[in-house]
Amino acid sequence: MIRKLLTITVLTMIHLAVTNAQVLAFYDGHDDDEEEEEAEIDSLQIEESGFVSFVDFDHQLIPCADLYHFSWDSLNVDLPRLDAKDSSDGICLSLVESDCGYFHPCPGDINSDYGWRKYRMHKGVDIDLETGDSVFAAFDGVVRIAKYNYGGFGNYVLIRHYNGLETLYGHLSVRLVQPNQTVRAGEVIGLGGSTGRSTGPHLHFETRYKGLPIDPNRIIAFDSQSLKLDTLSLTVQDFKAVTPPPSSTTRSSVSYYKVKSGDTLWSISRRYGTTVDRICRLNGISRNSTLRIGQRLRIR
Repeated sequence: MIRKLLTITVLTMIHLAVTNAQVLAFYDGHDDDEEEEEAEIDSLQIEESGFVSFVDFDHQLIPCADLYHFSWDSLNVDLPRLDAKDSSDGICLSLVESDCGYFHPCPGDINSDYGWRKYRMHKGVDIDLETGDSVFAAFDGVVRIAKYNYGGFGNYVLIRHYNGLETLYGHLSVRLVQPNQTVRAGEVIGLGGSTGRSTGPHLHFETRYKGLPIDPNRIIAFDSQSLKLDTLSLTVQDFKAVTPPPSSTTRSSVSYYKVKSGDTLWSISRRYGTTVDRICRLNGISRNSTLRIGQRLRIR
């Protein structure tokens, strides 16, 4: 009798142990599925945001990694940003090598050049094209940014090249490349369009070095669709164009007002967001001066 009871007890303990193991296995498997699902969601969120982390990219594939201090930002065009003072001794870039040539981004004419547009800097050239025309990579390189910019560029691609330059292609109707993708000169990277802040189909094309724009006309002969030089020498003068010219600043900062019936220094100052003391100082008058109808006062 005792032997039978011992046998039943042992069998019961074995059964309970097996059942517990199965239950634990079920919950362990269920947790793994949740982790895999969360990982898929995280991967999808990264893909949709267009952000590629520095860790996920093979550092050895970064073009001119030492020149850019191993920076690889897939979100910001202007990073890393060069301090123009650091270029006072000059920078020399070899634009073409035996296995790395130049290909013109698209064959159209320039309809808006590099330079200041009143109070805003146009940091590239606008090349005429039709929606759907092919847009080509100018040099061999790796895509650093490929995304949509609502404020200006629309669909755009930015490529860092092995010669040290970066080129930007804006207002595309379609992007055909992804961040971290290696491209060759002449490879189609997108189709022309008019996305973003644009009044008609064209390619906004920029040449850049360490976050600062360079006049593409320094490098490219757009009439012959070829390079002007094989080696580019840059000095601090090449980066001064990004600051407003003094003449435009002076014109925009000076303002005058013609006195009308009923005007007082206080009412004029309130209207133009300035102070009575400032108006008096600019015009060599005092607070007690009598204003004449038709008198011309400098406000700014």
